[in-house]
This record gives sequence, structure tokens and C-alpha cells, in this order.
Amino acid sequence: MTKGTEVKALERRATTIAAADVVGFSRLVAMDEEGVFERLRILRHAIIDPAIADHGGRVVKSMGDGLLVEFPGPAAAVHASLSAQRAIAAHQLQEPDDLRIWLRVGINHGSVLIDGSDVLGDVVNIAARLETLSAPGGICVSRTVRDMLAREPGLTITGQGMQFVRNIPTPVEVWHVTTGVEAENRSTVTQSADRPSVIVLPFDNLSSSVEDGFLADGIAEDLINELSRFRSLFVIARGSSFAYKDRAQDMRQIAQDMRVRYVVKGAVRRAGARLRVTAQLIEAETGRQIWSDRYDRDMADLFALQDDITRCIVTGLTPEIGAHERAMSRAKPTESLSAWEMCQRGLTEIDMRTSGGVRNATALFHAAAEADPTYALPHALIGRVHAVRIYSGRSRNPREDVVKGMFHANRAIELDDRLELGHITLAQLLTLQGQENDAREALARARALNHNDALIYNAQTFINLFQKNPNTEEMEAAGLEAIRLSPQDPMLWSFYWMLAVAIWMRDMSLGENMRQYLEPAARNPGAEAFVHSAYAVLSLRAGDQTTAERALAQALTVRPDFSLDVIKYGFHFPKWPALVAGIKDDLETLVSMGLPRR
Repeated sequence: MTKGTEVKALERRATTIAAADVVGFSRLVAMDEEGVFERLRILRHAIIDPAIADHGGRVVKSMGDGLLVEFPGPAAAVHASLSAQRAIAAHQLQEPDDLRIWLRVGINHGSVLIDGSDVLGDVVNIAARLETLSAPGGICVSRTVRDMLAREPGLTITGQGMQFVRNIPTPVEVWHVTTGVEAENRSTVTQSADRPSVIVLPFDNLSSSVEDGFLADGIAEDLINELSRFRSLFVIARGSSFAYKDRAQDMRQIAQDMRVRYVVKGAVRRAGARLRVTAQLIEAETGRQIWSDRYDRDMADLFALQDDITRCIVTGLTPEIGAHERAMSRAKPTESLSAWEMCQRGLTEIDMRTSGGVRNATALFHAAAEADPTYALPHALIGRVHAVRIYSGRSRNPREDVVKGMFHANRAIELDDRLELGHITLAQLLTLQGQENDAREALARARALNHNDALIYNAQTFINLFQKNPNTEEMEAAGLEAIRLSPQDPMLWSFYWMLAVAIWMRDMSLGENMRQYLEPAARNPGAEAFVHSAYAVLSLRAGDQTTAERALAQALTVRPDFSLDVIKYGFHFPKWPALVAGIKDDLETLVSMGLPRR
């Protein structure tokens, strides 16, 4: 720095920021690099830059595939974006579908730091994240922008719920401005129509205290935020759901108004120091109650109480929605299934844990990925299938399964880095390659996105399973947390099984102290053959021949190709050979009872 030169202090001012980028830019460039850049140059010169100038905006910075633009206010930003999106869509009509250029736009308003010609701060970051949530040809705005445009004529703005976005610690309330030219893009359709849509209505206050009304509102608001963490759900934002407060609630009318499949409602009642909260899950179109529960608590720390009840309701609701969605997918003919429904049908198949079920699930997930190439969920599920093949001892080529699984896990994250299942699957596959630190980092990203997902904690147990010196205490804690979060989960058998294995590896002996976990694992639908074989050994050691025979028969029913060799050589975690050596005499007894050697 030259002596005497002053560093100009950063200024702060309120402004509106629009972030825009080209959808699928890398793919377009790979197909026709020179052509794409030339067409972008023409669009900038003929459409985009004039729209910005006409509405008083200025380009802050230009990247290869995107723009950051400052506008004097939200109305100018939205109308400039509408003009540009519609003109771009018209300009691209003659292009083949796979070569069309689509922009996504995100708009936010607030206080930014001015550094010369640059703008900095959370307002900018959130605008960029809103852009990633937009449909091709669409516009997403923040709650602040939506409120400032409430009286702007000619705009249709609809709530998209609370969304967690990368590097932003709190959820962002997202609103969609209808442009009329949004691409018929399956990722957009999936986000709005295929996923089960939920509205959480304000909970009724059945007490006389006004404070209990605040608690009722707080529980409903927390539910909205926590349910929004699940990428499998489309959750209506608080502003829209609370519009029904203190109004007569006709479920069919709500379903029609908000285009939702499910309604969550509840009530709060206090009697002295006791609080009772009830919650219901209702199928909106029919008014049928799918699930309900009641929670009685002592009044103590109000915030802790609110968190506890919210957590209990979430863990009750989400498995019920998943089960209902899978039941509906099974009731439809295969040829009419959407990508979302194919994934649900596939999950039902894979949860059976039979060879045929795994094959059927794989085919359905691939069909879903083909039906919607921009949909992340089927890729995450395909990656999970490859991991399951190895974990369950079904893989004939673990190296190949890892390679294929990694491709699909990374593809899922590329398509939607807010889908926690993509990061969970990646963590499992990294674990199989001995990359513990990277696996834990992937799992930490999943947990940051949705700490309510039981599969995160199940995956944490698998990370320890594949260590030479596993932390069995961490395994037990994670397994118990998975059960607490999803006590009706289709994977519940696995949660219990990993708890049993934690004790087995800690003691290096298959003992009676495993029964508390091994017995419920074996009794849960979908349990793998090796769970039943371990339960057969435990029963033999307890002198219960009848139960051992029944458990072995179940193992062979679940997996007809199950054998002594599969038990000995099918699994690849470090402690397994020593664990098998500890039960070799028991396994010989199972062979004499009908377990094939090969």
C-alpha cells in the first residue's frame, strides 16, 4: 500500500439482488461449446441486458454461466426477470429440446455491503441459493420480496415452503413467481406434484391461557420447519398455512386451495402443570384420518418441552406418510407410475430383502432415473442398492458395486445437494473403501440437512462396523437414536441388528446379552438371512431347538441361496472372520439342521 493511501470503508445499503444462471450449462458446453457461448452472447445483447437496463438494474458481475444483478427494488427485479424469461423462451422455440437455453432466477432484498462495484453479504448468498431452487424459466423469491410485492398487480406468487440450502444454517422461506414459461422439467414436477404435499395448520389452543396459544403456534411453526428438512415432502410455508388460523377448516377445501395431499392438525390443552398435545395426519381429499397420537408432558422448560413434542410428532408423522405413499404406489399399474411413485414401489421391494426384491427395486429405480434424468432420488437409491449388495453379502463383485454406487451417489448430489440420502449413500460407499474421514464428512453434511433422518444414524453404525477397532459405544448410541427417530421404520430390523453386532464385536462372543436387540431384529419384517442365522445360534446356545429350527427355516426362506459359505465369506468387515470363528461349532450344528455348506 502506498503511504498515505486510505482504505475506503465498506458501505451498507438496502438493495435488491437477482442471481441467474444457465440450467445444465456444463452439459450444453460439452455438446456444443462454441454454439452455446455464441447463443448466450446473442441472448445477453438482444434480451437480457436490455431488460436489466429498462428496469434500472446494473450487472454486478458476470460469470460464464450466470449473472449477479442489482436492482433498485423487488418490483424492478421481478418485472425485468419476467420480461427476460418470457423473451428467452420465445427465442428458443426453434431449438431442439436438449439444446435450449433456460435461465433460473433467484431474487432477494435486504442490507448488503458495498465494496466498490461489488456487493457482499447473506442477501447475495441467499439470492444465489434461491436461484438453485427455481424451475428452468422460473423465478424464486424470498419472503421479504414476496411481502414487498403483495400489492403488485399482475403477479402470481405461491409459497414453496421452508427449504434448507447449502451453507445457509437456517431454512429459507421460498416463493415462486409464475412466469408462464417454466420448462416441463421433471425435477420441477417432482418437487411440486409427485412428492407428498403437506400443510401444517395452526394448532388449536383449548386452554384459556393466551400463553398456551403462543405454544400452540410455536409447535406448528417448528413442525413446518422440521418437516421441510425432508426432501421427500413438499411443505406449505407458514404464511400460507397460518392464513387458516381461527377459521372453520374443511379438509377438501384446503386440499383444493393449497393443492395438498396431507393435512396435519392438532391441539394444545393445559390442566395445571400438565400439558396435553394431540396431533393428527389427515388425507386431505377424503378427510380420512391416517394417524393420530397424544403427548402428555409436565410443564417445565417451555422451549425444551416444545422441542420434545415437535420431535415426537415428526418421528410419528414421517413414517406414516412414507407407508401411505408406498401403499398408494402399489395400488397403481406400473405403466402409470411417476418417477416418485416408481421410487416408492422400489423401496417396498428392497425392504423385502429378497433377491427378487432387490432386482425389482433396481429396475424400478433405473426406470425412475430414465423417466426423469434431473431427479436426484433414484440415483441416491441406485447407489444405496449397490451398497446394500455388499453389506448383505449378496455382491458377486464388490469392487464393481462400489464403482457403480459411487457414480450414482455423486450424480444424486450433483442434481440435488440438499438431498440427505445422496450424502448418506456416499458415506456408506466411502466406508466400504476404507475412507473413514471422508465418510464421516459426508454423513455430517447429511445430518446438517436433516437431523431427523434415522438412516443417518444407521449409516453411522456401519462406519464403525468397517473399522479395525470399532467404537462400539458410538455404534450403540447411533443405533438407539435411529430407533428413537423412526420406531416404525421398514429398516428397523437393521437398527436392532447393528446394536446386536455392536455388543458382539465388543465382547467378541455371541451371548445372551445380545437377545434384547437380536430378537426384535429377527422378528421384524424384512430382516436379512444372516440376522435369522445369528438368532438361530443364540437359540441353540439357550437350548431352544424349536426356535433355532424356525429361525434357520426363515433364513432359507428369505434367501434360498443362503449357505455356510455365504456366512463365512460373504461379508467384508474386519472383525467378521473372528466373529465367525467364535461360532464355528454352532454353524456346524446349523449345517446338520439343513443349512447348505455351499
